[in-house]
Amino acid sequence: MIVYVVTMQRWGDSESHNYVVGAYTDVLQAKEVGLAHRAWRGGKYEPSITEVEIDSMNIEVMEHWEKCK
Repeated sequence: MIVYVVTMQRWGDSESHNYVVGAYTDVLQAKEVGLAHRAWRGGKYEPSITEVEIDSMNIEVMEHWEKCK
């Protein structure tokens, strides 16, 4: 299942103060929530939307992890 995680980034900077608004199954809803939060915060935060697959694993990372144990 794909979800869209909305993160608000102060001045659009990923290295600055950020906070997660929520995760949504509908990308249009995620965008609308991001825009609403931007307006609510007076334009100081920009929404960033990341597509994430729930319960997915990177096999290469997990194989490396198993070797490290």
